Amino acid sequence: MTMTMARSAVISLCASLLLCTSLMADDYKEGMKAYKDGNVIEALQFFLGQVTENPKHQKSVDMIKTLLPEVIELRKSRAKKYEETRQWDKAEGEYDRLRRLDAVLQRLTAYDNGELVTWPEIDFGTAQVEAKNAAAEIAYQKGVEAMQIPGNAETAIEFFKEARKYDPDYKDAKTLGGQALYNDGIALINRGDYKAGVRTLWKLRDFFPEGFQDSEDRMRDAIDSAKIKVAVMPFEDLTLRERYGDVGMSMSSYVVSQGVSAEPVFVDFISRDHVYALMAEQDFGASDRLDPSTAVSVGKLIGIDVFVFGRISAITPEYPRDREEHGESHAASFDGTRKYSARWTKHHREGNVRVSASYQVLDVMTGRIVDSDSFVRNAGEVAQWVTFIGDESAIEASVLAYNTTGDVPVAPSEILADRAIQMVSAAVAASVLARYED
Repeated sequence: MTMTMARSAVISLCASLLLCTSLMADDYKEGMKAYKDGNVIEALQFFLGQVTENPKHQKSVDMIKTLLPEVIELRKSRAKKYEETRQWDKAEGEYDRLRRLDAVLQRLTAYDNGELVTWPEIDFGTAQVEAKNAAAEIAYQKGVEAMQIPGNAETAIEFFKEARKYDPDYKDAKTLGGQALYNDGIALINRGDYKAGVRTLWKLRDFFPEGFQDSEDRMRDAIDSAKIKVAVMPFEDLTLRERYGDVGMSMSSYVVSQGVSAEPVFVDFISRDHVYALMAEQDFGASDRLDPSTAVSVGKLIGIDVFVFGRISAITPEYPRDREEHGESHAASFDGTRKYSARWTKHHREGNVRVSASYQVLDVMTGRIVDSDSFVRNAGEVAQWVTFIGDESAIEASVLAYNTTGDVPVAPSEILADRAIQMVSAAVAASVLARYED
């Protein structure tokens, strides 16, 4: 380990050990200032930093030898006081700081009047182990008490985590934490709050990736009970713009694909084709129309919970004329003997298509419209470039930076319309998921 690396390691340990302030340029002076102010722990930190930088800094070595017994005694005294008031976690913290101070000392190279210093190990006997066990037991018992209260699993888990912080294998803290979550999750499921129950049981995977008891089976059953089948029907196209194709069908397909890509747990998105396949299984005729007026009766027969209907009210392309900005630039060589000039033109081309659409969510069970909204999304492209006559070296960088794409056409309205339709579809899918997934 290099001297710089060693110094960094000590300062890093000291930072957490002694709640240190930032390291100053002259640690010895800062240490003496802290010492005169009565801050012996902070002073020791600075002297340790100085010796890490310069192992032969005799004044700092002398101060470490003077302060070390005092700091050790101060830490032990604090720990004892915490033990007397049964604040075992704070007592263990003091012992842990002593342990880390000992680790710093055993790695510290220092010379006392030319002789290599061997630092004595800090001995606090079994005190830290006893404090750690006592702190773990208190947290464990609080966890046991908390899990006796239904719906209090999160609090219990935090106490069990604290117990395991002192000892990862402390008693059966891990198992009891799992049991607390399991109890709360099953209670929620039994009350019919399937989503909350599943989310509670899901947290068990943080502790038991393979599941706890029959938690995985219970989650699957609860998900099936909470699952909503959402059929997205083709949007009605009110624009009558044939050049854009079957935008109503595109919209519904994109809503389904966007919804599925979000990997929802409680929502199954159903396409139009699947709906008509289910209708065919129920002997609906080809003439049977599926719209908001017939969706309730059809949905009950084919097992659909929710229908999404919508309209595309406008597709508005905007392709303004190209804009141009003209200018001249002049420059000279460093010695002034040569002059340069150029005439340039900034070109700006853009295209935009705005799509406006609305949707309604029909609940089959109640026959009511439970949600509706409208969205407007714009998709656009911009092309910018510079042309010039003359010497390019005369042109300012700010002008040349305008040359971002070159003289290329922007996407046609059919492509931009499709992009905007996808954006609207994403907004519709997000709204549906916000209602039924969250």
